[in-house]
Amino acid sequence: MSAHPYSSALLMLPLAVTAAMHSQAQTTSTDAAFALEEVVVTARKREQSLQDVSLSVMALSESMIRDAFLTDTEELTQLVPSLNLQQGGRQRASSFNIRGVGTQSYSEGVEPSVSTVLDGVVMGRSGMAFMRLLDVERVEILRGPQGTLFGKNSTAGVVHIITQEPTEEFSGSVTGTIIEDDEWYTGFTLSGPAGETLGYRLSGTYAEDDGFVDNVYTGEIMNSKDEWSLRGKLRWYPSETLSVLWTSDANDRDGNCCVSPIISFEPYPEQPPNNQGTVDAALDRLSPAVPGEFNTDVALDFPDWAKNKGQGHSLTVDWELGDHTLTSITAYRDWNQQQSADTDMQPEYYLQVHQRGETDQDQWTQELRLTSPSDRTLSYVLGLYYFDQQIGRDFERYIFDGWANSVFSVDTTNYAAFGEATWNISDDWRLVLGGRFTRDELEFEFQRSSDSAFQPEIPYFTDDAEEDDFSGKLTLEWNPTEDMLTYATYVQGYKGPAFNITSGSTPENTSAVDPERSESFEIGVKSTWLDNRLVVNAALFHTEYTDFQVDSTESRPLLDEDGNPVDNDDNGVPDTSFSYLLTNVGEVTSKGLEVDVIAQLTANLSLFGGVAFIDATIDEYPGGPCSFGQEFRGIGYRGQTSCADDAARQDLAGGEMPFSPDWKLNIGVSYLTPLQSMPFDIDWRANFRAQDDILFAIDQDVNLRQEAYEILDLSITLRDKEDRYTASLLIKNALDENFYAAIAAQNENLLPNAYVSYLSRNYERRVGVELRYNW
Repeated sequence: MSAHPYSSALLMLPLAVTAAMHSQAQTTSTDAAFALEEVVVTARKREQSLQDVSLSVMALSESMIRDAFLTDTEELTQLVPSLNLQQGGRQRASSFNIRGVGTQSYSEGVEPSVSTVLDGVVMGRSGMAFMRLLDVERVEILRGPQGTLFGKNSTAGVVHIITQEPTEEFSGSVTGTIIEDDEWYTGFTLSGPAGETLGYRLSGTYAEDDGFVDNVYTGEIMNSKDEWSLRGKLRWYPSETLSVLWTSDANDRDGNCCVSPIISFEPYPEQPPNNQGTVDAALDRLSPAVPGEFNTDVALDFPDWAKNKGQGHSLTVDWELGDHTLTSITAYRDWNQQQSADTDMQPEYYLQVHQRGETDQDQWTQELRLTSPSDRTLSYVLGLYYFDQQIGRDFERYIFDGWANSVFSVDTTNYAAFGEATWNISDDWRLVLGGRFTRDELEFEFQRSSDSAFQPEIPYFTDDAEEDDFSGKLTLEWNPTEDMLTYATYVQGYKGPAFNITSGSTPENTSAVDPERSESFEIGVKSTWLDNRLVVNAALFHTEYTDFQVDSTESRPLLDEDGNPVDNDDNGVPDTSFSYLLTNVGEVTSKGLEVDVIAQLTANLSLFGGVAFIDATIDEYPGGPCSFGQEFRGIGYRGQTSCADDAARQDLAGGEMPFSPDWKLNIGVSYLTPLQSMPFDIDWRANFRAQDDILFAIDQDVNLRQEAYEILDLSITLRDKEDRYTASLLIKNALDENFYAAIAAQNENLLPNAYVSYLSRNYERRVGVELRYNW
């Protein structure tokens, strides 16, 4: 674990807990009045108290999300230490990472390693996970493999977003927020009865952000967004034993994003011949944009934008059959992304490399679940699951002298039968057994047409794969006291077979790769202290991944239509082309410790926080990829020179997993100041988060690293005593600590030895105001 000047902040959690435990030796009736509310979760497909669930799950309530001013699912990483975002700029290339493990492939033929679920419906693609946090009741982060009850593509964990239900009484709210640098958003909710047996809920948001990256070539401001989201629910009770819930939602996001300014572009004298001339010529073209740390200027001549839209409809039926409940969830979702990118990242460049594409996804899911009472000697959940997904992509890339158009589709079908049973051995001891049988069927079609000599046509071809799997779970639970649960668990995770489906796919490089599997051992404790004023939960885990699915790149000399090497720089060094390959890493291990704390220290002072210590490493990866920078310099991980070879491969054994800091900390503190003579009180809040350094790619390129940093958010809120309105002043990144969300190496044929970055909107200090009215 690397040293850090603010590492002493890690002591704040145990010190806060110690202070709470010694704050009062004896509790009074006043103390009981400010006990913590029970947190109810559905992590095991039935409603349970968070403190009764024998797995590592963090539940973020609606108030936690609102009071931290989180607006998008990407920002959930601010409150969950073991959850990180693998930022790919455009949503199709982004994904969540839990305990150091996430999806490491751009291929449409690969499932996500972290499953995102919306109101019980699995989202088939990683990009579908990124949405506005619209009228959310809570978010459950299930850490580690969830191969039994959730099953589908959850070798690393689940992010489950649960939205608010219709209310029995008429209620609603409106919200408006303005943040400096031309960002604003607004939202509303209406809910209530529409009859004796019918209730409704309607919510919506609209947001605009004018951007913060300057295109000096066109004068345009980049990385803007314009988006809206809408959700409606109808709840019907046709009888006392039957509940029917219909949900529909839609969203749309449009913006000239997500451009990546150049932060480093230097000649490399050790690479013969010296590329000083190439660098000088490129700098002249880029001017007045100047590469540098946290640069926000670009010079682009080709349109750079992304558009995303999606919708979903689901029907959830709960039918009480005696003392059992039969649940059916039928759902349809579709998602579309269109994008255009100036790939060479400079104007009027002789290579003229740019691209555009569109992805369409639609899915049908059906889940049937039978839930027994929980107070029997043997309680259980049994279920059947069906998932059918179609993905189509139309992608065009221009290189040198013409366009190549890749058109492909991927069809995925998944069937599963699952169950989990709890044997209540005694009042204090329980044994949990679970299993899931899964069958995956995967098929794709591919074809590339071309009028470019440098992107040859690829005739139509197709392939398919099938796989069966059984994932199991074994957990022993023990309550040593009424307020403490301890558990030890073994669980398996599974993600189905995959194909390398990208613009450069060929029959030779598109063989099916094996399923990704995980095995996890975990011991944990859930504990409540001080008459339910303090909650401390901890989990110690060790997870091993076999056949981890990951992208690599293959470089080879670029040949013209006559088969001769291409040398555009006339420097005697042939240019190279590259393509993505999908491979199985031998083994990856993730191990560590997570601690979560919730405390109501006094009637007006509360604390919420957590810390994660995670060691996620590559055990075996003999044919790992080299970054473009490593290829250009001819030096890879631990000084390996194989990155200079045409195949550009290196042994990554012993390397660290990307997007996984060794430690990450979050502490939120709230203090309410009552004002007896005023109609409102003042709520003071501070949220501090810090993390160790982080690597942004699996190739171990030393230039793809963000150093350790810490962020402080502050807010002051006037709260009406009758909860009718709030008015907040918020300061994001109050310490003005700059940080990168991602760094990438640029193709050596375009900008040799150059690195680009992606900045989140909160990479610098910003001040805003939020107004909310409730009724």
